[in-house]
Amino acid sequence: MKTESRRSHDLSFFLAAAMLGLAMLACSLRAQSNSPDQSTPTKGSGQGTPTSTQPGGEAQADCLAGIVPGVTTRDEVVALLGEPAGTDKSAGVEVLFYPSPVGGVFNSISLQNETVAMLSVILGENNLLKWSTIQEEYGEPIHTTYSNYLQGSMTYIYPDQGLAFVAARGPDVVFIRECFVPMALADYMSTWGSSLPAEDPFTQ
Repeated sequence: MKTESRRSHDLSFFLAAAMLGLAMLACSLRAQSNSPDQSTPTKGSGQGTPTSTQPGGEAQADCLAGIVPGVTTRDEVVALLGEPAGTDKSAGVEVLFYPSPVGGVFNSISLQNETVAMLSVILGENNLLKWSTIQEEYGEPIHTTYSNYLQGSMTYIYPDQGLAFVAARGPDVVFIRECFVPMALADYMSTWGSSLPAEDPFTQ
């Protein structure tokens, strides 16, 4: 009975992650035309760093098959992963969709000027990360916002390292890992983070 309950609990997490992945994809497509969200709560001690002119590094390469934001081209993505299952293009951002470990849900690779700008990778049962492990490796996030995922989950942002995680502290689980070109917090919030909720969506 305990195993059955746990599997049911895990399934609910993954289904919610699927919904969030699609929502975050829609947000990224509108990112270039949206204005910064000034009311998002901030946690952690950092205030962001000047916009980096350097592309992503090792941390970003860990996201998906060695694909590095700011470095890897569209042609290189296709050479590594094959043709995408689908594509979409809006506001100067082309998004390539690839299967994730969660059936029916896609990882997304956003490109600007034919170069990878953002990866959004859904984690499955075989590559789950613990939030506590992320904290040990990267410390406290520079910024924390609410998430559309499920009650208790948050989006933890390390803009100067080009990383963001959707995770829940309680079950100590990371559901989505995002990698992007390192940038200042203000730049992240005006682009990839522009549609993150400023208030807890589960108390509306």
